[in-house]
Amino acid sequence: MAESKQIIVGDCSHLPFSRGEAARLRAYRNEVETKVLFDPSQAEKLFLRRLGGRPVLDWPVALPPRDPRGVEGAETFECWKNASASKVGIAGSYFSFKAGGKTALHSHLEAKLLRYFEMCPFVTEIRTQYPSWDRQKYLWSCERGQRMRKSDVMTVDFMLTLQIPGYPFRVYHGVSGKPAALVHDEAVLRRHRREEGNLWKWRCTHEVMTEETIPETEFRNYRRLFAFMLHTEDIGKDALAAKEFACALYATNASGSLERVLGIIAKRFGWSLARGYRLFGIGHFLGHLTWDHRYLLGRDRPMMLARKY
Repeated sequence: MAESKQIIVGDCSHLPFSRGEAARLRAYRNEVETKVLFDPSQAEKLFLRRLGGRPVLDWPVALPPRDPRGVEGAETFECWKNASASKVGIAGSYFSFKAGGKTALHSHLEAKLLRYFEMCPFVTEIRTQYPSWDRQKYLWSCERGQRMRKSDVMTVDFMLTLQIPGYPFRVYHGVSGKPAALVHDEAVLRRHRREEGNLWKWRCTHEVMTEETIPETEFRNYRRLFAFMLHTEDIGKDALAAKEFACALYATNASGSLERVLGIIAKRFGWSLARGYRLFGIGHFLGHLTWDHRYLLGRDRPMMLARKY
């Protein structure tokens, strides 16, 4: 007989500015303060949110046409499962610069993770619904002139290509997004162990992330930063201007709302406020700027940049 669970009616812990959100923000602050540098000898312990360093993206990023597994890079990659294949959650196609255009997502959780990866300068490439299979089973099927069973091909929610400062090689990092309530389910644990095992065979690391990985306030901030980049056709052309703008923002003593500060600095360069907002978004995308995600980003709110570390 299934064990009954009690739930709190009217639980608001998932909402912004709630006590639950405050606890997640405290955890986020602790996470920021415990960054660790990448250790190639312990690559299996790589956790993206705890990864230390100050990466800055050179855009466009020079990437090989295929990864070590032989799967095509983001420019030509096709998601193994399209958005309509989702059985749970709100699916859809979302635009991503690092995915080379539209990419398929199967839930709101994956949408949150995508926006985080998009604004994380360690990440140079994003591929969603990435196929993973056992090469021995594939060769066994080929030798017998058979096709692999569909059930033998797994899909990893995200395959990220990382460039870590001081490390000369690319790191391929698979991420599985799963609701926190299901992470410890035995069937889910078996799947994640299988995912990790298949990926580690070609030295690809693996990590599980939940909705608690990205606090709601942080997600909203990423969405706004991404919105500031609307109509940006070539990030590379604005890369130098974004760097100069970021340096000026860190050096300024101007105070007031974000719009006021951006307007003051943009005017100093002879730029419009709209260009200032776009460069502000690009600055975060490239890693020149870091917002303090304990605070909600808004045009009428104070500018709260995190200190460089």
